[in-house]
Amino acid sequence: MNSLDLQQAIQLHRAGQLDAARKIYQQMVDGGRADPRIVSLLGQLQMQMGDHDQGIANLARAADSARDDTRINLSYVRGLAAAGRAADAAQRVGQVLQRDEKNPEAWATLAAVQRHLGQHRNELESLQRAIKLAPQDVPMLLALANAQAANHRIEDAVATLRQAASLAPDNVRILNNLGALLMRLNRNEEAIKALQDSLKIQPDYPTATQNLAMALHRSGRLQAARAAAERALSLAPNEAETRAELGSILMALGDLAGAEAAFLAARESHPANQRVMAGLAELRERQGQPDAGLQLLSELVEQNEASTDTRLAAASLARRCGRRDTALEYLAPLLDDDHEPLAQLDVAHRRRLAFLLGDVYDASADCKQALRYYDIGNQCVDGRFDADRHYRFIDNIINHYSEPPADTGAPRTTRRLFIVGMPRSGTSLLETMLSRHPDIHACGELALLGQLLGDVGFPDAGLSDSDFARLAEQYCTGVAAPPGARWMTDKMPLNFQYVGAISHMLPDAHIIHCERDPRDTMLSCYFQNFLDPALDFSFDLDDLSHYYRNYQRLMRHWHDNFPAHISSLKYEDLVEDPGFVMQPLLERLGLPWDDHVLQPQDSGRYVSTASHAQVREPIHRRSVGRFARYRPFLDERAEIFDALA
Repeated sequence: MNSLDLQQAIQLHRAGQLDAARKIYQQMVDGGRADPRIVSLLGQLQMQMGDHDQGIANLARAADSARDDTRINLSYVRGLAAAGRAADAAQRVGQVLQRDEKNPEAWATLAAVQRHLGQHRNELESLQRAIKLAPQDVPMLLALANAQAANHRIEDAVATLRQAASLAPDNVRILNNLGALLMRLNRNEEAIKALQDSLKIQPDYPTATQNLAMALHRSGRLQAARAAAERALSLAPNEAETRAELGSILMALGDLAGAEAAFLAARESHPANQRVMAGLAELRERQGQPDAGLQLLSELVEQNEASTDTRLAAASLARRCGRRDTALEYLAPLLDDDHEPLAQLDVAHRRRLAFLLGDVYDASADCKQALRYYDIGNQCVDGRFDADRHYRFIDNIINHYSEPPADTGAPRTTRRLFIVGMPRSGTSLLETMLSRHPDIHACGELALLGQLLGDVGFPDAGLSDSDFARLAEQYCTGVAAPPGARWMTDKMPLNFQYVGAISHMLPDAHIIHCERDPRDTMLSCYFQNFLDPALDFSFDLDDLSHYYRNYQRLMRHWHDNFPAHISSLKYEDLVEDPGFVMQPLLERLGLPWDDHVLQPQDSGRYVSTASHAQVREPIHRRSVGRFARYRPFLDERAEIFDALA
């Protein structure tokens, strides 16, 4: 045996041909060449093959005969840690550092041992020492980012990963980890970019594809999220987390049957997976069975085995079942002594927890406590709304759309009915009532119109009649009419921006503008944990005020210039006397009266918006005058609301 044999063994070892490499190492050791390096390599290989007893024996033999060789001793340390002897490993690496305290690999190895021992703070300190000695070592930077995340220093971890990415721009693991951490900070658009960059380099990377599906879902891009989740499953069919994510996406899209199939398939292969159980529980609630959903999770919570996500899901279901005390009991472990969200919770969990606590206290009319938690939840969201830019955007719409179409043309067999207004203004209730009429097909909130107009550069595109006709054809093809429907609804509230474009695209369409007391509307928006980036204005009351004023300005323009295409109704009138409001509306649509429109709770249809629970109830007035109950606790902020009344 000679150096060529050793090189061959090392090449086989690196290529994963472990048995062939082991034979050569063993022959060299048995042949009297008890070189500590070869003995150490044999021990490392035996550890890889699962022969821990022989592996540790050879690693110890090599280290004891070469006590001054740092690399051989660190291999022994890693072997001890892998064999579950972390305390012995810590003692040995301490001896190495006494001799060679400026060795970055020794500090990184100590950090790995401390991670095995659960000493995350010490792990972080050791890695910081290592990086000072080797600031451009990419694996150490990756380990440092993981340690920072384990110590809840997510911003620091993101900065470390960006540093690593600058040194290794094609490292897909760095980009994937960066995307995952950015999601924890609720910076979903940045996460999407990092994950897409990772997949450009390695398109068949299942973990990055799954994370991309999650980031797209959180950003409200549901169809793209679905495609990513399905792609991730094609790459890793047995991944329960991915199947659960697909179930959640399908649920958000209103495909409850598809969601149930996804969750049940995931549960069959992974019956103990909490993400799967939480998703299935939420599905039961969306199907009108909140008690069944709560039962799925309550045992986990009560046995103190629930993850943070499971605990939040269970508390949310308890609230919806009217069990306030149970919800608060489930959430208590996530709060500190001052009843604030625990500092170690990441931003996304703090946000969910705070909004959920706000909902719990709001339901029990404890307005002071509810407002306290809603404020905390809103403060978890970075302010990205640009009021000046939005003002210019509305100006631009008004300048480009000031006249209705000259020719309305012949009406289509199925006409389109757009229900618009501010979020939380009653659009879901109205659509659910209309859906009970046999001649109306309800489609829910559709993103298609905004996507089509955005693709052509709305509002600056300078569209011709033929352009509008083409867009109308694309819209009607994308939302095909079922047989027998005389009207189809699209209740995307923010379509209020497109009233002029709708009138030119679909001259026979009608727009219903839902109005509600501005103060109640704004407060309800502020209390809602919206995920759609288009609603980023809702997390700050000044931003909300700016947005609302521009909404009012644009709606005045539409009513003044497009009166034949638009009608209004007030939420307060609708819940006070539903028949009085609905009868003239149906007459304007050319439809006969039907008593079923007064019974939205019996519709049986899925509502994916924030109002999904309310529309399953009989029509009520509980949400009227909500602002008045909160006025005493808003202090000077009440002036923001009053200025819009």
